[in-house]
Amino acid sequence: MNFDNFKYNKASLPTDVSERTKFLKQLKEEFIEEIKNSETASAYLANYSPLSIESFIKTYADRKVHLLEYYEYYSRLYHEKEESELHYYKQAEEMLQLILQKKLFNMQLRWRAGQLEIDEIDVAYGFQFWEKHISAATFIPPITIDELEMMKEYLMRFDKDDEDEALFMEWQDYDSITELNEYGDMDNMPDWYQFYDSRMGTGMLLLLPNLKGAKEDFYLDISRKATEQANPPANSTTTPLPYIHAYGADILNFSKHFEKDKYFSTLFKYYNYTEEKNHQSPNSEELNATVDFLLSADRPIYLKSHLTWDQALLVAAKDYRNTKVAEAIDFAYEEYLMMRDLGLYKDKSPEEIKKEYNKDYIIQIYREKILLGRTKNNEPGDFNY
Repeated sequence: MNFDNFKYNKASLPTDVSERTKFLKQLKEEFIEEIKNSETASAYLANYSPLSIESFIKTYADRKVHLLEYYEYYSRLYHEKEESELHYYKQAEEMLQLILQKKLFNMQLRWRAGQLEIDEIDVAYGFQFWEKHISAATFIPPITIDELEMMKEYLMRFDKDDEDEALFMEWQDYDSITELNEYGDMDNMPDWYQFYDSRMGTGMLLLLPNLKGAKEDFYLDISRKATEQANPPANSTTTPLPYIHAYGADILNFSKHFEKDKYFSTLFKYYNYTEEKNHQSPNSEELNATVDFLLSADRPIYLKSHLTWDQALLVAAKDYRNTKVAEAIDFAYEEYLMMRDLGLYKDKSPEEIKKEYNKDYIIQIYREKILLGRTKNNEPGDFNY
């Protein structure tokens, strides 16, 4: 589809960074209100648990803003166009963010053990909040040259297909990541985290006790029991409504019922295509796209002899792509250091993020219930535990 007449065509968006950020923030609020005031949306969401609806609406609005901001990117992926040098640079920026995610996760391990205080975080869920705003988390120590070189080394490994892990969306989900299987291993530990620990010697942090997490669970349990005692559940045989999830088929199905704008309908279709493509096994279309991609390479490409021809092509494409990202990461790192030194940010400023932190719906719930649990336990109504 041609997006020249799209209401939010890039030419219509503010070019100034601060104005653009303000515009997109206001647009998100408008999208939220549009859904809340829509009879179509209300009828559709009535089939799902009320506990999941507010979070879904906010995430859906976020997704719409993201799609209109990057509609060209999703259109390009949908039509299997070649990757540009700018795309390699953006991927390099994403790799820098993965370094920051690991540094933040290590800080979380120390915070949970009571070894570290962070002014910007007072409840454990705060780490998952900052995961989504990692570039503005100025309390994370800056990326070092050693970490940069380590990321380059990580990019050039071929003993594991890491493309799915690049889509890992819960980099700060402590409970999931540290969950032990029947053999005592952490199956959900991201491969990047393990690689970082093996090079930086930080694996011992995983042995630290989760003191704050246990205390939060204790206070949350007291709060839950107090709430249940004050509001006993009515006897009902009604089957509880299912949760609506802010990802996968639920997002696409809702868009089909709600979206009236043909451009947004198309963008959600493109987005779904991208998601499905990332989870599909290699097929003829993917191999054709891989060959086209390799034909555009700016250097000779060699295939690994021990692989089948189709796997050799896919690995060669990954090899070349990661090489290009590794080459771009030095420039991305220079910009990262410059932006950090000047106190400039491509997204929102740390001050704006802190305000969002204090207004965040989930953060507020955790704060309220933890403080209630502490007061019910005859403890001070603060977060000094």
